[in-house]
This record gives sequence, structure tokens and C-alpha cells, in this order.
Amino acid sequence: MASTLCYPLGLSLLMMMAGLLLARLKLKKRLGFVLLMTGWCWLFVMSLPITSIFLGQSLEQMAGPYANPEDLSRAGVAHIAILAATSVEFGLSPADRWGTVGLLRLMEGIRLFQALPGTTLIISGGSFRERQSSAESMAELPVVLGIPREALIIETRGRDTEHECRLFAQVVGKRPFALVTSALHMPRSIEILRDLGLEPIPCPCDFRSFRNSERIRWYLPSAIALRETTLAIHEYLGIAWHRAGRIIGERRL
Repeated sequence: MASTLCYPLGLSLLMMMAGLLLARLKLKKRLGFVLLMTGWCWLFVMSLPITSIFLGQSLEQMAGPYANPEDLSRAGVAHIAILAATSVEFGLSPADRWGTVGLLRLMEGIRLFQALPGTTLIISGGSFRERQSSAESMAELPVVLGIPREALIIETRGRDTEHECRLFAQVVGKRPFALVTSALHMPRSIEILRDLGLEPIPCPCDFRSFRNSERIRWYLPSAIALRETTLAIHEYLGIAWHRAGRIIGERRL
């Protein structure tokens, strides 16, 4: 709940509601008007594609380019780990049940797997309320596409990114491995894994900030841009939270 108020929509609505309340109660009309306009302006700015591009590009540039299978082969990569994405209804087909994010991560992992004979795909993702886990659901599509079931490691215990990263350590040990996730999500994931003493090689996909090439639309607010801005802010907050936890842990030691 608290984190939701840090996102553009939640913070904007909070400021506008507080402004309306102050104005209606005639406590501080000027302050109420300022809060109301600040909330509206904040929502407007956060809904601009130029804002989402500015915030997202920094993270995606940190993630690096698409992975080159030859580089992975030279590094001795034997495992390709795919971080889970949220799935939709389990009653749909193996492909249709996944949103864009999940499909892009999965297909990038399959691309690398096919270019690196002998490797293993690690597919992670826990279950929610005793339903089929995301990993189990996600594993069905590569099998349909011809990936042998024995080439898959399905990890169903992951609760979040950090927990998934800890579980990867039990499989890959100290050996280099390929990490596949969205470019926005890559910097935080790599930082967590390296803090655990692992050697992940970033293999980003799902690049978002480079899709909007029509610059005239960069300054027209949209719900899509607001969503992209929110995703970027979520990653920045996640990085800050992880670093704060690391600092607190070091002080305790």
C-alpha cells in the first residue's frame, strides 16, 4: 500500500484529494489549490512519453545490448536463467496465457538456448494461493516449441526477484550463467546476483524506451507512457531498497 503511493498515479491522487479536502473545509484554500495543481501537473508530466523515455533509457543502457551467443559460449555458459513474469489465466493456451513481457523473456531464452547446444534453461516463478506456479505454466510453451523437457530446470519456490536469485545460486554455483529478463529489470537483478557472489551475464530483452520513434508524440500524455514511467520508477525504488538493505546489513556486521 505504501509503495503504491510512491508511484505517479497514487501520489498524484493523494495530492489532489488532500488539496480538495483543504479547499472544501476552508482550512487553507491557497495550500489546497497548490496541492491540487501540483498533483495534476505531476500526473501530466509523468504521463508524457518523454518522461518514460528519460527514466527508462538510463536503466536499459545499463542493461546493455542483446546477448551474443558466441560471447556466452566463450564464457563457458551452461545455464540460461529466465526470471519469471506474471501469467494470466491458466485455462488459456501455453502461449496465450502470457502477456508481452513473459513471452519476450521466454522467446529470448529459447533463442539463446538454440544457439548454445548442451545448455539448460532455468525457468523460475512461484505459485500464488496454491495455483500452478508461474514456472510450471511458463515451462509448457518451450516444450510445445520443441525444447526437451530434460533440458529444463523448473524452480517453483521463487517469491520475488531476490528470492529467485538466491535459488539460482543453488543451481549454477560460482559458474557464469546467462540471465534473461526485461532490460528495465536487468540492473536490479544483476546487482542482487553479484551481491550474492554469483557471475550473471546480462541478456536483456523487452526494450521499451526505444520503441517510440515519433518524436511529435513524446509530448502528448498517454496511459501507456504513464505505465512505462511507473515501471521505471518501480525499478529505481527496488534498487534503492536493495542498496538500503545492503548498507543496513553491513552496519550490523
